[in-house]
Amino acid sequence: MKKLIFSTPLILAAAFGLAACMDTDAQYNIPQVDAPALVSTYPASGETVSASDKGELTLTVKYNKRVFFASSTYNKIQFSGGTISKAIVYGTDSVLTINVKDLKPGAQCSVTIPQGLVTGPNKMEAGAVTYSFNIKAPAPLDKNPASATSDEAKKLYAFLSDNFESKTISGMMADVSWNNKEAEKVNGYIGKYPAINGYDYIHIPASVAGANWINYNDITPLKEWSDNGGIVTIGWHWCVPSVEVTTEKPSAEQPTTTETTVWEGSENIGNDWAKNVTIANDKFAGITAGTIIKIYADHNSDVTYWQIKPVDGSWSEITSHKDLANEWGTIDLGSATETQFALNEADAKSISETGLIIMGYGITVKKVSIIQTAANAKKRTRAAVSIASLDPGKDFSYNTKDFSIHNAVTEGTWENAFVKYDLANAAGYLKKVQEAGIPVLWRPLHEASGKWFWWGMGTPEDYKKLWIMMFDYFKAEGINNLIWVWTSQVDDDDWYPGDGYVDVIGVDIYGGTTANAVEKYQKVRTAHSNKIVTLSECGYSEYEPAGIIPTINEQIGAGAKWAWFMPWYSTDVHAPQSWWEAIKDDANILWRGDINLK
Repeated sequence: MKKLIFSTPLILAAAFGLAACMDTDAQYNIPQVDAPALVSTYPASGETVSASDKGELTLTVKYNKRVFFASSTYNKIQFSGGTISKAIVYGTDSVLTINVKDLKPGAQCSVTIPQGLVTGPNKMEAGAVTYSFNIKAPAPLDKNPASATSDEAKKLYAFLSDNFESKTISGMMADVSWNNKEAEKVNGYIGKYPAINGYDYIHIPASVAGANWINYNDITPLKEWSDNGGIVTIGWHWCVPSVEVTTEKPSAEQPTTTETTVWEGSENIGNDWAKNVTIANDKFAGITAGTIIKIYADHNSDVTYWQIKPVDGSWSEITSHKDLANEWGTIDLGSATETQFALNEADAKSISETGLIIMGYGITVKKVSIIQTAANAKKRTRAAVSIASLDPGKDFSYNTKDFSIHNAVTEGTWENAFVKYDLANAAGYLKKVQEAGIPVLWRPLHEASGKWFWWGMGTPEDYKKLWIMMFDYFKAEGINNLIWVWTSQVDDDDWYPGDGYVDVIGVDIYGGTTANAVEKYQKVRTAHSNKIVTLSECGYSEYEPAGIIPTINEQIGAGAKWAWFMPWYSTDVHAPQSWWEAIKDDANILWRGDINLK
């Protein structure tokens, strides 16, 4: 009985085991996973790029999944045109980063990564990768700043130039209530102060209004920082009103009319009524009854009569020109090359909401403008509110969609009047800093191509006009202590104001990988090889898997040799103590105690 009881489980276990073995191949066969596939390389194959002044460049090879690479096998990568100094995959990345040196201007370089040297998570071998690129001769860094002529500013610019790509200067963004608290936190973490402290004119409306908690005329925080050997950078989250405002009383010397061009070109609208000129409604913002529409046109020589018919953007006929119109609602031009009519209230409303369409026969439209009459201007002035009546904390914003950058650079608009008013405010504050002998890394109008600030919610052309308008105004005001920093979003050179208006190119990076930071650095460095390149903002991003940006020493080691770096304020979020501790003893990073510009 005992034997029988003992044998039965053995038989059952054996039977179960046999069944399990027989089912393994059928039910638990693990499918093969595809090997990593190439997504892109930097430089791209056939591209011509700039190396650093020392003949160094960082290459990146991106795959479609996480990859593995033994750094000790970097010498198995074949490279011509220079020497590989290091190759590595940082963390759990999908990018192989390759550092090369000894590159000569004009060199033709090629890279070959043999099959199997890079593998995927299941050790599947990535295929061989081969590509080539060229090295162009980098332009030397600009010797002189764009507008700075003060001795202090020229000395600062020379310091930046001399240390670029050999040392990186530490920085920290200050709390925007005009103090040095964040820099004090960093010193509390590691016993060192960052060399640069960042301030912001974000509260100009409150400062101008006389708020008791912010006063940009009191430059005590900046002076204390500078007197202790620190470098000052100032940005400007430029807050503007979302409603039409008046900044000054109308002058009796103002002209009785103001003509503003809303469209200009040369559009032959043919002889069959099939073509037209369409003008968007934002060009007519704020028009009222009494505004004059003026149309300039040339006659086409192959027809015997010339007509114009205006309609609103919804193709509804307007009635304001009825005194000029014939029975079909069109204006016969005769021998005239221009015509004009005043809008009634209904047409002004519909055109400001939907735009204007110019139809016609036998003409080439050359220009369309609006003319504000004296009576019309008075109506607009009464509709606007006084800037003094606004709440600085609620009625101003840097990301409003109700402040047109196109109008900001167009004479005769309320936005243009406000911009001039606020430039004067900023100039007054900057003169206080200049009088104290403090040079400034000046970083206005940043991240424009991202289009989340009002100064980016238009065309690159309007943005560049605004930048140059500010540059010229400050220069005319005698401000000579500014090093101008333009912030790129990478691959946005159509927004670049021009070499004559910029000293330093900044990049703002939140989160991401080391390889991503290096690629952005290399792209901007190649596009602007005569300019200093810096990490003008950095920190944490909830949208990036890695969260916080990699430490600066890791970026420097991978080839992103920023002139300086500046985490955003709130160190607990954007640059916690561990982040600073990882870089405090790096010989490539300069702190406030390392700098002597006096």
